[in-house]
Amino acid sequence: MLITNIGVLNDWPAAYTPNSGPGDAFVLVQLKDSAPDVFGLVERLRTTLGDEFPRAELSFDTGGMLTAALNNGEPAPIHYQVRGSDLRTLGDIAAQVVRVIKTVPGARDVRLMQKYDQPTINIDIDRVRAAVVGVTVKDIMHNLITATNSSINFRPAFWIDQRNGNHYFIGAQYPETDMVSLDSLRDIPIAPAGGGKPVPLRSVATVKRGVGPSYVSHRNITRVVDIYADAAPGTTVGEVVADIERGLRRDQALALVAKKNRRGEDTYLVGGQWKGRGYVIGASGEVVAMHSAFKQFSAGLAIAVVLIYLLLIAKFRSFIDSLMILFTVVFGFIGVAIALGVSSTSINVQSFMGTLMMVGIVIEHGVILVDFANHGVANGMTVRQAAVDAARIRLRPIVMTTLVAALAVLPMAVGFGGAEADMPLARAMVGGVLGAGVLTLFVLPALYTMMNRPPNPPEQAPGAVDDGGSNHQTPASAGEPHGEPQHA
Repeated sequence: MLITNIGVLNDWPAAYTPNSGPGDAFVLVQLKDSAPDVFGLVERLRTTLGDEFPRAELSFDTGGMLTAALNNGEPAPIHYQVRGSDLRTLGDIAAQVVRVIKTVPGARDVRLMQKYDQPTINIDIDRVRAAVVGVTVKDIMHNLITATNSSINFRPAFWIDQRNGNHYFIGAQYPETDMVSLDSLRDIPIAPAGGGKPVPLRSVATVKRGVGPSYVSHRNITRVVDIYADAAPGTTVGEVVADIERGLRRDQALALVAKKNRRGEDTYLVGGQWKGRGYVIGASGEVVAMHSAFKQFSAGLAIAVVLIYLLLIAKFRSFIDSLMILFTVVFGFIGVAIALGVSSTSINVQSFMGTLMMVGIVIEHGVILVDFANHGVANGMTVRQAAVDAARIRLRPIVMTTLVAALAVLPMAVGFGGAEADMPLARAMVGGVLGAGVLTLFVLPALYTMMNRPPNPPEQAPGAVDDGGSNHQTPASAGEPHGEPQHA
C-alpha cells in the first residue's frame, strides 16, 4: 500500500479543504496495482480504526471519477436531506433518521454532516461603547477575521512571481502561537478605519464560550441537514435505499406521508410531533440520479422499440413479420438477465446502457432470417422449408455478427485493464447478443412457421376423392356423358 498524501486538517480553513470544520480530517490513500481488494481493505480499516477510536465517526470513499460524476461530487452515494426552518428541530428529525438508517443491515458509515454541538466562541458587541470609542462593527469584524484567519478574506491582494507566473495571496495574519486562549482574543487591538488609537476587544465586546452548528446549509433558501451513508460490500445502492425507505415509512416517530415535489421527486412530509410544521425528508445525489436515469432509460428503451417496429413495418409491409423480428429483443433480454445473474451484477445505469446498445445489434439477426425466409416462400418453397433453409443458410452471418459483438467487449466484461466501472455495460451486451444469437436460430424459425401457417382446407363432400389437386368426380359419373345412355 502506497500512501501518497495524509492530511489531518484541523488547523486549515474549511474553505480550502473537503472537511466541514476543525473537527474533521481526511486521509488520501493510493493503492498499488498489486494491492488487495479495495473493499476488503476498507472493511479491515473500518474495524481496526473503529476499535482504536470508538468515539470517532469514520467514512470511506472508494469511488472514482465515474462515481463522483453520478453523485455530483458528494462524499457518499446515499444522501438524504431534512428541510425546514428551525435548526434545533432539524437536528432532532435528522437524529431520528440516522437511528433508522443505522438499523438497515446494508448501510455503512451513517453520519450526520452538520453538527450542532460544535464548540463556539460567542462575541457580543456593545454598539454604544463601540460608538463612544470611535469604532464600528465593520472595524471589529475585520480585526477579528485578521486575527483568527487572514485579511485576504475581505481585502485580497496578490503577488505574481515573475519567474514562473504563479500568483500568491498577500494578507495580514496573526501567528498561531499568539492565539492560545480567550484572553488572547479579548486583547486583540481594534483599530478604527478612519484612524485613531486602537482599543482592546474586551472594551467593546463580551467574549464567552458556547455551542452551535458547525455550519448551516441551504437548498433553495430553505435550511437543510445532510445525512450520508454508504452501501456495504456485496450490496447495491438500490437495495440499501429500498430498505432505508421501507424503514423510514414504518417508523412511527417520523410518521412520514409520501408527497411529490414540483420537480416530480419523491419526498416525505414529517408527521408525528412535527406534523403540520412543513418539515420534509427527501433523497438527493446519486439516489435521485439513479431513479431519474432508470426512468429515462426505460422511456428511451420503449421509444427505441417503437421506432424500430415502425421501420420494420415500412421495410416488410407486414405487422406479423415486424412483430416476429421484435421477438429477438426479448431473446436479448433473456440473455441479459442470465448474464447479470450468473456474474452477480446488479441492474444499474451501466447495464441499462449495455441493454440499449444490445437492442440495435440483435434486431439485425431477425431481419436477416425473416427476409431470407420471405424470399424462399416467394420462390415457391413451403413455409416450413423456407424457415429451415433461412436458419441453415444464414447461420454463418448471424454467428459471425454475434461473436464479433461479444468478443469486442469481452475484455471489458472480465475487468481486463482496470475497466471495473464499465463491467455491467459489457456483461449486459455479451449476454444479450449471445442469448439473442442462439435463440434466434432455434426459436424464430419455429415462430415464423407458426405465424405463417396456411389456413385449413375446406371440408370435402361425402364420397369425394382427393387426387392431389385435380377436379373431383364421383365414381358413378366419372367418364360418362350426361343425359340418356347411348346404345350401339
